[in-house]
Amino acid sequence: MRKIKIDVVVVPLSGHLFPTLNLLAPLLKDPLYEIRLFTGPQRKAVAEEMGFRVIPILENCVDEFERVANNEGQLNLISAYRQLSASLDLINVVSDQLVQEWQENRPDIVIADFITLSGGLVAEQLNIPWITTMATQFAIETTDGPPCFFGGMGSPKTSFQSVQQWLGRKGTRLGKRIVTFLLRGRLKRYDFKLYNKKNQETIYSPYSILGIGMKELELKSGFPEHYLWVGPFGSSIERAENYPLDLSPYAGYKKILVSCGTQLAWAKDNLLYQTQQLAEVHPDCHFFVTLGFGGQDFRCEELMDNVSVVSYLPYKEYIPQMDYVIHHGGAGIFYQCIIYGKPALILPHDYDQYDYAVRGLEAGIALTAKREDTEAIGRAFDELLDRDDWSDLNKLSRAAQIYQPTEILKSEIHRLLGDKEK
Repeated sequence: MRKIKIDVVVVPLSGHLFPTLNLLAPLLKDPLYEIRLFTGPQRKAVAEEMGFRVIPILENCVDEFERVANNEGQLNLISAYRQLSASLDLINVVSDQLVQEWQENRPDIVIADFITLSGGLVAEQLNIPWITTMATQFAIETTDGPPCFFGGMGSPKTSFQSVQQWLGRKGTRLGKRIVTFLLRGRLKRYDFKLYNKKNQETIYSPYSILGIGMKELELKSGFPEHYLWVGPFGSSIERAENYPLDLSPYAGYKKILVSCGTQLAWAKDNLLYQTQQLAEVHPDCHFFVTLGFGGQDFRCEELMDNVSVVSYLPYKEYIPQMDYVIHHGGAGIFYQCIIYGKPALILPHDYDQYDYAVRGLEAGIALTAKREDTEAIGRAFDELLDRDDWSDLNKLSRAAQIYQPTEILKSEIHRLLGDKEK
């Protein structure tokens, strides 16, 4: 029996790598598939523990990648452009490696994370069918609904808001055209066009896009016809035994997990400050602040009588043991709260987090507040504790279990290998 050779290309960022690997993990047990993972050396060990064969990318650019990925503050138009410009240099390094590798050892199909552009660009050049995995499902442009990255636009309530969103969608296209023009010289090698004949974005697969999330929460409509929802997969792939936090001494407390993910280094001081303010008012709660330093030795420090600061906690193992969660609105923790039915207070910081926050608010599964507004955070936290009815959260938690991601993934792989040109 001939094996299907699958090459997976993902940047070594938790919010992108973890969902894709969790989606693919069941295929490791199927002898029909031979999978290679192209990612940064930072995640080589943990991916190999899952069973993936890892081929490192950007081995000589680790420091440069970390500088590009971890901003010193919240992005604005100028810093976002600079980040994209710097990213292109790294993208081209990865592309060089992929071209050489795939000319010598060509895969049957490529699976690329939605911001890991090299995988799709090179696959398209070499006429290899490819699939986009999309952990931020609403990042793609659609024909209707709130555009993302505009500070969290929700469902339009008035005609004026509908017009605002229409302008936002048009503005998004214009902005992308301007950036593409400015970077045209560095994109020339790919014969890059921003949109295809169907007026769809070419940075995503024209054959298959797998949205790693839940359709029930989405506010946008008009997705491409080859866009499929496969359910939520945001849990950590690190081993829980490497991060041993004994929660038994806190049985008499309401346990609160506090996190701002792994990328927002500039936000951690404020996170600790806001947690301390809440802890002073709520001595019946114990707050566990995770700093997001995965892959390092586990550390735990008691900042206050009811505040513990830990270097890292895997969400999948520890969120079920919590009563509530305070987080930044990252895709992984957003969906883990849904899966395990934990009410959340979302303090969005950057990127797509405002968009997740408004989806959580509209779905009735979370509250939200500005990240530095201590009074608003206090009021929202009080409401979080006082609310009794979380039936919408329970309903979505049940819905999350119904998705059949492995079956959808296998079906798409075989469909593309059989009729790529359709």
